[in-house]
Amino acid sequence: MSQKINIPMLGTFLGVIAAIAAGLLSGVQAMTAPQIEANKKAAVNLAMNQVLPEYDNDPSAETSTFVSARGWPVTFYTARKDGAIVGYAGKVDNTDDGFSGTVSLMVGLALDGSVADMVHGDKINSAVVVTAQTETPGLGTAVTDRKVQKTIVDLIQGAEEIPGLVPNPFLDWYAGKTPGEAVWGIVKEGEAINGKTGATITSRAVCEAVYAVSRTAVDHLETLSQGAE
Repeated sequence: MSQKINIPMLGTFLGVIAAIAAGLLSGVQAMTAPQIEANKKAAVNLAMNQVLPEYDNDPSAETSTFVSARGWPVTFYTARKDGAIVGYAGKVDNTDDGFSGTVSLMVGLALDGSVADMVHGDKINSAVVVTAQTETPGLGTAVTDRKVQKTIVDLIQGAEEIPGLVPNPFLDWYAGKTPGEAVWGIVKEGEAINGKTGATITSRAVCEAVYAVSRTAVDHLETLSQGAE
């Protein structure tokens, strides 16, 4: 003989379980939120240290945000040395043009808004660091990542690492570039390249993001040069 299900009691029981689960999730979120925020700040500071010249202020305490022509908010951090502005770092997070999603990056900028260049040994690198991406490993990541490539000889001899940004030809193409009215195109052949065959979408996403940061800086250079808000 079948027993009749008590619908009201079952609903109350499920409601209690849902309330407990929601409370636990809320508690976990509250506990982890400070650490997540601290990790984000540490990541921003690391990227700024990589793309800015030597400074003695706190750039994260002197910021301005402007919207690029693509509609992406770009946050600028002002670096100072002995009170004088020595450069800017521009960060864009919410692009959606990557092959697998968002490509976020930080760009070091000279005082005229152009992409800053940095010396790495005998090479000139651009001050561009991709801070977040979900691109295809070995293909899209060849465009976005700056990784030390060591040979067996290097490992055996214990080759000393050169300080500074690790070279990446697809990122270093932007060194010293000043944005015009049109977005930079993708160059795949010749000595100067910023696009990888087989990873055109990723290459274009990076290109458009770097351009957006630099172009937005140029468009608001007067405000930036007077000191960020």
